[in-house]
Amino acid sequence: MSTSRAGMDDVLRVPFENPVSSLPKTAQKILVAASQLLMHGGYDAVTLEKVAAEAGVNKASIRYNFGNKAGLVGALVDFTLHEEFEQDLAALSSTPHEDLVHRLIDGKREILEKTDNLRGFFDILPHALRDEDLRRRIAACYPWWAEQNLTLLELQGSGAEERPAVLRGLGRLLSAVVDGLSVQAGLDQKEADMDAPLKALEFLLDRALSDLERLAAEANVEGAGL
Repeated sequence: MSTSRAGMDDVLRVPFENPVSSLPKTAQKILVAASQLLMHGGYDAVTLEKVAAEAGVNKASIRYNFGNKAGLVGALVDFTLHEEFEQDLAALSSTPHEDLVHRLIDGKREILEKTDNLRGFFDILPHALRDEDLRRRIAACYPWWAEQNLTLLELQGSGAEERPAVLRGLGRLLSAVVDGLSVQAGLDQKEADMDAPLKALEFLLDRALSDLERLAAEANVEGAGL
């Protein structure tokens, strides 16, 4: 199956604002400051006081733009996901269909190589499990992330409602690969081998792709009522 790339920008549009380009300049400064604090000091370093000092603003400005710490940290997660898929989207338009799996794996590798960003992200998660607002905020990103994984392989079909369970599961599994390998890399930064499991994943996807494309095509036909 060779799905048309027409309208791909619309398909991949993030369901939340891009913190880099869409927010006011002051909010962008706050987000950059919070990102630096998270990267170098972990979740506990991202206090409204420290973020305000780092950004050169007052705490009221943070509350005005993000509501509270959960809103600010959620925006950091948005930024991380948005940044990665912006890069993948830019590469997608020039990637031949037969190279989509390889490009997807390269994208996952690039995410995993950004260990500082990942370390900050995973420092958030234990706190999210105890903070209901933050948990719901971050959990809301995952369905979008899974959807983009399928779109980057041109397996999105006619949409989530008509999609076979295997494809729904694949989208989530590809997100889980990054999560799991990131944890391993954080625990064993010198010895963890990220390349071997990524090559294994590429091997498996290459061999399953024709069947996956058939499932997506059949879902398209059913969704169209043909």
